[in-house]
Amino acid sequence: MQNDIKEKIGFWALRLSTLLVLGILFIILFDIVRKGIGAISWEFLSTAPRKGMTEGGIFPAIYGTFMVTVITAVVSVPLGALGAIYLNEYATKGRLTRLIRMAIRNLAGVPSVVFGLFGVGIFVVFFGFGASVFKCRTDIRDADIASHYNSQ
Repeated sequence: MQNDIKEKIGFWALRLSTLLVLGILFIILFDIVRKGIGAISWEFLSTAPRKGMTEGGIFPAIYGTFMVTVITAVVSVPLGALGAIYLNEYATKGRLTRLIRMAIRNLAGVPSVVFGLFGVGIFVVFFGFGASVFKCRTDIRDADIASHYNSQ
């Protein structure tokens, strides 16, 4: 009897928490739509940015996002499906199989942003690839620090 009451209280607390989060989400989305609906037009969606990205549209960003998504899906879905079939049906138990399964569990448990930041760090710092947003931001920060100390 006592456990039933605790269970009902717990479920009602979860329901109220869910409604609170959904209410806050609705308020945020409503505010974004209310303030931004005037800026959305066919020109904004179908043209490229102009004048140092202070005017114009977002078409290149939409197109780039679409292409990255399609290419990623075309490559990763068959590769992932074939890899899963191989691991479950044909792979012998061994060190390499354990390593691959551990990597899969790691990928499932770590947020993708962490892997993205790690990848940016590797490509920018270790491999020395050209200018990137990350690299430019750190250069700007370093220049700000240097100018601060030089002005004193």
